[in-house]
Amino acid sequence: MKIVWLSSRVLGSDLCSTTQVQLANGLVERGHTVDVYSPGESVDNQFTHHQIKRSKRRGFQSSSVAKNLIHRLDQINSSDVVLIDWTIFSIAKHIIRPVILMDRGPPADGGVLAKLQWRPWNRAWRDSTRGTTVSDSHREFVSIRTNTNKASIQVLPAGVDLNLFKSRRKSGEIKLAYHGKVDVKRGVMSLPMILAGLHSQGVDATLHIHGDGDALTRLKNIELEGLEVTESLPQEKLANLLSTYDVGLLPMPEDKVWNLASPLKRSEYLASGMVVCGIDHTGHQLSESGEWLMLSSQEDFITKTVSWIRSLTRDSLSKLQIESRNYAEKNLSWSHSIDTLESMILS
Repeated sequence: MKIVWLSSRVLGSDLCSTTQVQLANGLVERGHTVDVYSPGESVDNQFTHHQIKRSKRRGFQSSSVAKNLIHRLDQINSSDVVLIDWTIFSIAKHIIRPVILMDRGPPADGGVLAKLQWRPWNRAWRDSTRGTTVSDSHREFVSIRTNTNKASIQVLPAGVDLNLFKSRRKSGEIKLAYHGKVDVKRGVMSLPMILAGLHSQGVDATLHIHGDGDALTRLKNIELEGLEVTESLPQEKLANLLSTYDVGLLPMPEDKVWNLASPLKRSEYLASGMVVCGIDHTGHQLSESGEWLMLSSQEDFITKTVSWIRSLTRDSLSKLQIESRNYAEKNLSWSHSIDTLESMILS
């Protein structure tokens, strides 16, 4: 089938575009033709990318993409099915082909901007006949909030490239890591406290933070032995580093946005053979998880993470790391989400 995907995400630089790239490439591998229309640039992908200009002004980025897509309607309407991100779903009224709403998460911005985004998000679900979410809790939220029949919503959780993110034997000091958006609202300022707590307990540990955000400068200014803070890294370099780390951290607090999420970093931690420590809420939980996933309340996150890591020997940690990789191989391949999306497209 000829599939078109319309998105306002910046391909290649938006962290959330990883899901789009993996799903689109997966559909091509199954014999479909996929054309992605979005800002950004495509590098070494199997789908065809059509670059769309996007305004740099916050609050006008998605609307500018939708406006520029109007000039491509003849190409878009020559497809068999069109996938549309909720942020630009207003363009659906101009499309004569079947459409599927792609929702990788409801509005996440704070303040006035978030309030402005909720209206188009609600309207997108109201105007769609079928769509996708990233988790069961996200699906439940959409159904209740927009009165959408759950049968018309399919779940496409974040997967992981198991050939890129690999596990290797780890040794030496305990290496903790966080990667992704380095924003204060994501709880990242708690992470150096975990490292300091481990040092106070006599644990030889280091903490490695990779990403961009409003907390980056503050973290870089912290003088703490064993703390490394860098900007975002190319995916290949990140994957190589994660394979050497021991513990992946999920500090995102209990909040409507994070509760509904399916964080890509969690899958990448597990595929890299890392154990995971985080705050306990539905966005971080996994069905049939093992002892390699240690979640605690927001109030106890720092102390319980320190206590749990301190209780592990290198041998017991290695055993859990083997189990985490095995779980990823069995449950977190992108093929599961590609199966679901392809089934929706063909139905």
